Amino acid sequence: MANLLLPLTDAICRTAKPEAKEYALRDQRQPGLALRVQPSGARSWIMRTRIKGKAVRHSLGTFPDMPVKAARQIANVLLADGVEASPARSTAPLFDSFQVEHERRCGAFYKPQGLLTYQRYVRSELLPAFGGRRLDAITRQDVVRWFEGYSLRRPGGANRALGILGAMLGRAKAWGYMPDGWRNPVTGISMNRRKIVGTFLSEDQMTRLGAALDARMAEGCAASALLRFLTLTGCRVSEAVDLEWQDVLPDRLRLRDSKTGPRDVPLGLPVRRFLKAHRASLARRGLARLRPVFPMFGGQRYEGVRSIWFAVRREADLPPSLRIHDLRHSFASHAVMSGETLFATSRLLGHSRIQMTARYAHLADEALSAAAEKIGVYLLPPTGSRSRRRSSD
Repeated sequence: MANLLLPLTDAICRTAKPEAKEYALRDQRQPGLALRVQPSGARSWIMRTRIKGKAVRHSLGTFPDMPVKAARQIANVLLADGVEASPARSTAPLFDSFQVEHERRCGAFYKPQGLLTYQRYVRSELLPAFGGRRLDAITRQDVVRWFEGYSLRRPGGANRALGILGAMLGRAKAWGYMPDGWRNPVTGISMNRRKIVGTFLSEDQMTRLGAALDARMAEGCAASALLRFLTLTGCRVSEAVDLEWQDVLPDRLRLRDSKTGPRDVPLGLPVRRFLKAHRASLARRGLARLRPVFPMFGGQRYEGVRSIWFAVRREADLPPSLRIHDLRHSFASHAVMSGETLFATSRLLGHSRIQMTARYAHLADEALSAAAEKIGVYLLPPTGSRSRRRSSD
């Protein structure tokens, strides 16, 4: 087979059949990149470039260990920067030792759970991949190969680890460890597209949930009151569990701590009425002097909320896959459908970036699409019924 010029995909590379002689499939999207197909069936990537006027052929790796996307990214690096090489005498620290300094100097800025997450990714992924290397010897090709390999196992984890690596190398530059002209090899690497996980509660489902919660609240169930609070505010479970009456101001909640740090949550009239009635209920039961807004006794307060959630979910006939966090998704989607801007919804949810709020807007879009489908069916009867009506006329 003659060498072919194609927009290569993983499927094309996988189904390419070996022939008596070696041939190459050249990529239409990335000049110089080609997949060699051997008579034995082995497939490998090559990249042809010119350095100082001389033709050079680079071996990038084998397929399918290196998919098309990874091969293109490495080929693009070779075209843009040539063959990257470390300086003969580097004064940059080793990745291992710099990581210790980075954690010591920056660890205080992480929350406890965030620090544990940072340490887990560093120890399980970054140190095995880059330990023993000097910081300025870590090339873009190295990062792309590691990232693509990790992405095959855990796309979301690869995104998180890549962000940590980029931040660490950026700190190294700011602290004067990198040579002049050094460029962060993480810059420009596209992260994996994030899969949106979430469920949107319809108005009917919200009504059934509200009835089940009200019944339990009448019996004095604090966890049910907390769940009702989540539906009204879009707060996180941890924010509600830690909420104290000193944090409840006349027109807002002043959260001393949250996932994104201290923030204020504006309170509408329905929420203010709910909190007033809830406090009166606590007073009738002799619990008004307690500091927590939702007093739950025992060390596992979150587990107590989850157990009540499972029971309420069954009573309200809601999907078994529905999570507590989906109440926050539903709050955001209803806000968008009611006409609120993404910026306003982002402020209500306490998101640090508006792009995080935009991920929830798709739930509202799905509901609107379903509504449009119903209207279309109503306005345009099925073809069979229309033809029957014409024949009867």
